[in-house]
Formats: sequence, structure tokens, C-alpha cells
Amino acid sequence: MKQSIRKTVLALAIAIAGSPAWSQTCQTADEIPKPVKTALEAAAQKTFEQASFGDVDAMHANIAPSAQASFAGMAAAVKDNKPVLVGTTPQLRISFLLDTGATPSPEGKFYCGVFGAAGATASAAEFDLPGLPAGKYGIVIEDLQGAKGPYALTTIFQDAGGWKLAGFYVRPETALGHDGLWYLRRAREYKSQGQMHNAWFYYVTAWDLMAPVTFMDSNLLAKITEESNSIQPKDVPVAGNVVNYSANGKTYKMSEIIVFRTETTLDLSIKYSVASTKDIATAQKDARALADAFVAQYPELRTAFNNVWARAVDPAGGVAVGVLKLKP
Repeated sequence: MKQSIRKTVLALAIAIAGSPAWSQTCQTADEIPKPVKTALEAAAQKTFEQASFGDVDAMHANIAPSAQASFAGMAAAVKDNKPVLVGTTPQLRISFLLDTGATPSPEGKFYCGVFGAAGATASAAEFDLPGLPAGKYGIVIEDLQGAKGPYALTTIFQDAGGWKLAGFYVRPETALGHDGLWYLRRAREYKSQGQMHNAWFYYVTAWDLMAPVTFMDSNLLAKITEESNSIQPKDVPVAGNVVNYSANGKTYKMSEIIVFRTETTLDLSIKYSVASTKDIATAQKDARALADAFVAQYPELRTAFNNVWARAVDPAGGVAVGVLKLKP
């Protein structure tokens, strides 16, 4: 359910494993040896302090060799989230210690905590990091509470002569003043009312607000995914699929419909392909017509969203946008 627009940076280098045999483990906070846990969490605190001061040079001085090529993205994340980081004191949520073993699994799945027949316990987690280079990695998740609201800060470190920075992620935990549990309750209400499009998109929003990083899963996140999968609308493209949507006497090739959040609105963004957008006025009119048709077919969207944006994209990268306002 990695459907929302986000600015996160996967700073772990991808490498192909050379052998089919592997043995990898994950330890939760209460299983990590105390000296290792202390050093790992101290590295996270130091990284936060550097980021809050905007000292990307200091962060770069401690970058992991496998993340050198991705540091520009981390620096951008620091800049973009300056209002979130400044004047905030992080609160430790949980830590994990991942060990790929000598030969990492190509799938890169790490199961942390207890997984039984009934599923994972509340503190358990799964990380999906395919192609992770051999080594040990620490993941520290912290909560930030400031003027911009609650955010999750996740820092990843690689053991390379000390804990070296390999990933830096800042993600909001609320949208329009509501947390993920609120959106989950609303999703279930919409589902009970037969409003499956609203329900689906609110499930997506709930998952996105409750996931510290997109490559992590937990018992609650898995339940959200399971519930949403049972009602996934057939005319909403997922996983890179293209959906042919008929309206206005034509067929639109929609490649994406996602929830787009701003500080004041919760919107839908529809992306579809066209041969050309050179006639910009016509292309914008066509995009607006698609937004009109989609909302006409699913008027329930008016209760759940502020705007619907339709974005026509041509092979040359040209874009034409049509917007339909659903609320004053």
C-alpha cells in the first residue's frame, strides 16, 4: 500500500547476492546486546542533532560506504524537513539490529520479534530490503513532536568501523490534524456504507501515516493491507498497472490514482497517458473532463476529498493539469 506521494530517500545501496544460501537475522530492542544498543541509539541522537542544525557536512562525514551515492537525497530530506526538525526533542520508539549473514537473501526479508500461527505480535516487524549488501544494520525509529505536528524519524546505520549513516527518513503521522487511526476508522465507516473508493483511499492514507518507512510492515499495517485488499476498486491502478477507464466517449489509460496531501487539503491525483500535450488548452480541458467524469461516477468522493487533479502526461514528459474543486 505504498500509494501516497512522499519525499523519502532509500539510502541503502542495492547489490546482487552471489549465492543462493543465506542466514539472516533481526533482533528487537530487548534482544540487542546493551553495548550495541547504546552505541546505535547514540549514533541516532547525534545524527538528529546534526540534521536539526542543518549540518549535512557532519552527516556526510559519517556516511556508510554503501550510501555515498544516495547522500544527496538525505541532504534534501534534511532541508525539506527543517521546520520539523528544529526545536524538537526526539523520543525513542524502538530499535532493530539486522544481520544479513555472509550471503544475504536476494529477497531481503527480515523478521523481527515473534511470528506465530496467529500472526505477528504487536512489537514485531518485517523489513523488506532486497539486495542489501552483506553486513550488520541498525534501524532506530524516533517520534518527533513539534509545531508541525507529530512525525516519525527513522535512521539506518551500517556497521562499518562504527555505526555509519545509511538512511534518513522523516514522515508525517497526521494529515489535516488527524492520525492514522482516525483514517482507519473512517475507512471502515466508508466500507460499511458501501463507499468503496473512499474506503480504499482512506485505508491507503491510514497505512501511510502509520508506517515509519515504506519497507516496514507490522501486525497493524498488515491488517490494514488485508482489509483494503478485499475492497480494492478495479478501476484504481496499483503496482504499476494501467487501467483503461471509459468516459466522455473515449478511453483514458490511467497509470496512477493517489492521495495527495497538503497542509490544508486532502486531494486525489489521477495520472494518465496521452499522445501529446502540445495543445495545452485542449489537454487541460480533457484532463478536467476526466476529473468531472470520475467524480460524477463516484460522487462519494465529494465527502472525503477537497480536490481531484487529473494530470495528462505525454511521452516527452509534457504535463497538462485539470482540477476539480469538491469543496468551497
